[in-house]
Amino acid sequence: MRALILTGLLGFATLSGCTFPGVYKLNVQQGNIVTQDMLDQLESGMTERQVIYLMGNPVARNPFSDQRWNYIYTLEVRDKITKRYQVTLHFDDAALYSHYSGELPPEEFSEENQTSEVPPEERNPTIPSVEE
Repeated sequence: MRALILTGLLGFATLSGCTFPGVYKLNVQQGNIVTQDMLDQLESGMTERQVIYLMGNPVARNPFSDQRWNYIYTLEVRDKITKRYQVTLHFDDAALYSHYSGELPPEEFSEENQTSEVPPEERNPTIPSVEE
């Protein structure tokens, strides 16, 4: 009987630790930040290197075709996805940029705007100094 009660309490403590309301959840930004200014600078006929210089490396390249690059962005705030978008760049057979598909969110979208929802202590992390 005593072992059964201890097993039950241990199981309850283990499971309740996973959903304890006081646990802090980190904000997670994943992917590439793409702005309308970046998309406006793309010109048909640009090489892959020029596109990488302008946009950065894509999060996901299609392993079956080099003619499509996916730029994906997701912002999770406390386990809730608050922002998500995908922009796909298309290249022709000569590996030159041709066009993009996908849309950015309708609001003004800049890197500063995207990080404004992140608490200040996470935006500019500081390394604690060791004073002797």
